[in-house]
Amino acid sequence: MIVGPGTADDAGVFLFDERALVATVDIITPLCDDPLLFGRIAATNSLSDVYAMGAKPLFALNVCCFPEGSAPSEVLTEILRGAAEALADAGAALLGGHSIKDKELKFGLAVIGEADPSRLLVNAAARAGERLILTKPLGTGVLINAYRAGRLDETRLRPALDEMTRLNDVAARLALHHGCRAATDVTGFGIAGHSLEIARASRVRLRIAFDELRVYEPFFAMVEAGVSTAGTRENRRFALEAIDDLKGLDDPQWKLLFDPQTSGGLLIAVPDARASALLDELLQSGHQASLIGEVLEGPARIEIV
Repeated sequence: MIVGPGTADDAGVFLFDERALVATVDIITPLCDDPLLFGRIAATNSLSDVYAMGAKPLFALNVCCFPEGSAPSEVLTEILRGAAEALADAGAALLGGHSIKDKELKFGLAVIGEADPSRLLVNAAARAGERLILTKPLGTGVLINAYRAGRLDETRLRPALDEMTRLNDVAARLALHHGCRAATDVTGFGIAGHSLEIARASRVRLRIAFDELRVYEPFFAMVEAGVSTAGTRENRRFALEAIDDLKGLDDPQWKLLFDPQTSGGLLIAVPDARASALLDELLQSGHQASLIGEVLEGPARIEIV
């Protein structure tokens, strides 16, 4: 084992015949009414952990928690078809999976990938002087809950859904090409929680320029309307004491930092000399990426400016 649970990385890494095998599992609950789209997003979300380690997915197993009798068989079929399409786009094989009866529908994948052990992207490799790039906007947690509550229609949710289907393969490949060694995908712990994991594993301080964060358009309106998530509260408890607010954030801005993401983008620490080139290539490839901050000498904290 060359990467285990001690550094809170996105996946585990096992050295096998000079190859790094990368393993992860992730499942989520439905976030839209389109089963094909849900299956694709769930698979993309699971694959993201492999890309966040700088690896290429090899194969996957479905993890199906399906209600008995309450979901038509064609809905379940469409979920599996959406996942299979995402795996095909990733160039990964589907080997089968496992299903259980559950009161609440859940779906995801266990994924195995392969990487060069000398070119991994890990939480513990960020260094002072590097810049921080985020490859997708934030705000999916609140938007999904707003949709579930009938406060947001699918037309306004659609831009976020489209980004959630975007594989992080290109972003990971470009990060490695530009000499990056530290990255994570921003998912359930939000931008604050995942940034803090890098800071603690690398023993550095991360400075984040709040106004450089890209945000899905309806997010702040939905927060003002009272929409939040259970994950937001848990993430706040996890990270708040390690955050220095030098900007003077208001409540909706704090909630953005703690908003749990589904199939979010990569947070990448990139050498300063390569940051502009990496950002340009990400933008040219269609990513809504932005340069959001920098890595400083420790202690392991997050500084918001």
